[in-house]
Amino acid sequence: MEIEGEQIIKKGKRMPKWIFVGYVICIAVIIFASVSMEKRQRSELPEAIDFTTDGALGMEEGKYAYLEVQGLTDEIATYGSTDDTSDSAIDRYYVAYNNGYWYVVDLNLETIDELKDIKEYTYSTDENAQTPNSIKIYGMTEKIPDELKTMLIDYYNQGVEEENKITTDDFERYFGSTLLNVRKSPVDTTAEEVIIFFAMIGMIIIFIYNISIYIIKQKIKNYLKKNDYKNELAKQLDDNVEEKHYRDMVILTKDFLVDLKSNGGFSAFKYSDVKWIHIHSVKYYGIITTASSIIVHLNDGKTNIQCIKIKGGTTDEFLDIFNKICEKVPTDCLKGYTQENIKAFKEYKKENGK
Repeated sequence: MEIEGEQIIKKGKRMPKWIFVGYVICIAVIIFASVSMEKRQRSELPEAIDFTTDGALGMEEGKYAYLEVQGLTDEIATYGSTDDTSDSAIDRYYVAYNNGYWYVVDLNLETIDELKDIKEYTYSTDENAQTPNSIKIYGMTEKIPDELKTMLIDYYNQGVEEENKITTDDFERYFGSTLLNVRKSPVDTTAEEVIIFFAMIGMIIIFIYNISIYIIKQKIKNYLKKNDYKNELAKQLDDNVEEKHYRDMVILTKDFLVDLKSNGGFSAFKYSDVKWIHIHSVKYYGIITTASSIIVHLNDGKTNIQCIKIKGGTTDEFLDIFNKICEKVPTDCLKGYTQENIKAFKEYKKENGK
C-alpha cells in the first residue's frame, strides 16, 4: 500500500532516525566507559605508601604514594601550554610542608582548590588564625626535572644568608629524591579515555549534522509554506506521479520533484520556480569525482536547493532525472554550470534587486 502524499511530506520533514540512534549509542558508550574506568580505578588501585618516609630520600619513581599536606607555597613553576591557564594538562609545581619538611608536588586544578585554605594559612600573618586540618593527597612519584631543581634551589635561597644557601648537592636532603604527581594514577585508563574521546567527537559530528539538516529542512518547509504548495504537492504525490527512481526515494510529479534520499530525507521544489539548474561534482584533488548532486537556484534569487546526492560520478539514472527536470523547467531557465550562466544569474539577481 502506497503512502499518501501528506504522509510523505510529514515523514520527510522529520529528522532521520539514525541521528537519535547515534546519540543513544554515543551516550551509552560514554556511560559504559566511565563506569568501567571508575570500577577499574577502585579494584586495581594499589595500597599507597607514605611519601614522607625518610623525608622522601631514596624514594623510588613510579610508586603510588600519599602526602598529608600541612602547608603549601604559591606556584613555583608551570610546564605546558601556559597560555591557557585552565588547561588540565599543565604541570603546576608547588612545595608542600609536612612536619617541617619540604616536598615537591605537581597539582591539578581540583587539588589546588582543595588546598586553598592551607595555602592561605601558610602565608597568613594573623597570630590568631586557626590552623586548618591537614589534607591527604595521592599521586605517583616521579623524577624531578633538572630545570625544576634549579628553580627550587633559587626559591629556597631567596633571602637566605650566603652560608646557609644550598646547592645541587644538597637538593635531595631538602626536597627529597622524587616529586609527587597528583595528576597521575597507577591505574592506566587510557583505553577508556580514548573511547570516551571518540564517542564525544561522534556526538559533536552528529550534532553538527543534525543542525545542518534542521536548517535545510526548515528552508524547504518555509519555501513550501511561503508559496502555499503543501496541499498541491500532497495531491500530486497522490494523483500525478510520473516517475520514481532510486527505490522510490526520488519522485517526479507533474509539477514537483521530491527527493527523500538526500539532505536528511526531504527536498522538494516546483519546476516553474527554477531559474538555474546544474550538476555539482565533488572531486578528490580535482581529479576523481567522489560525489555528484543536482543544484537548483530558484527565481527568488536567494534560495538554492541541493538534491539527488549520489556517490561517485554521474550515472545514467542520475542524468535521466536531470534531463527530465530540464524538460519541465521554464524555457528561460539557465541549464548547466558554465561561466556564461554564472554571469547571467548574477545579472538576473542584480536586475531584480535580489
